[in-house]
Amino acid sequence: MLSSIAIAAPEQQAAAFMNIYSTHCLKYLHDFDGLRKQLSSFPQLPAEAAAVFLQGAKGNAWSVPSQHGQFIMVVHSDKNLCALYAKTVPATTVQAMFEKTVGKAPEPFRSERKRNTSEKGPDGVKSTIAYEWSTDKSPRKPLFALTTTTSKNSVAQGVATAAIGH
Repeated sequence: MLSSIAIAAPEQQAAAFMNIYSTHCLKYLHDFDGLRKQLSSFPQLPAEAAAVFLQGAKGNAWSVPSQHGQFIMVVHSDKNLCALYAKTVPATTVQAMFEKTVGKAPEPFRSERKRNTSEKGPDGVKSTIAYEWSTDKSPRKPLFALTTTTSKNSVAQGVATAAIGH
């Protein structure tokens, strides 16, 4: 799944991660069937490998080819949620890019930071940033989150999600 490959420059890893997140999770946020169709050309993970990333939810996972890192895209089938996993990604760089991407919502939405936490563990620092976009006219609220870890033992050092909440 996310085995070792040549290490890309940290800035390139973060840029590739955010580019894949933007062109898939964000672009297809209101069209999950379109997202699945878009991902159909990528290698789909077998069910047992996908289960690691689905964490008990129903859905599918794909390996997203990139010369800058190893990325797994997950689309849940029981809720409107897309997640992108990166085996390695520089936390500080990708956090800044994420903030720039979702911290300011396009009109007519308002962006509100819902979470900004950081906790030290035995093998690194785990941080989560989350934003919700809302309007006065819609109960459906896009929610964007990024969790990073500096742990070298983690399945993924970066996970970005995009979901539609109520």
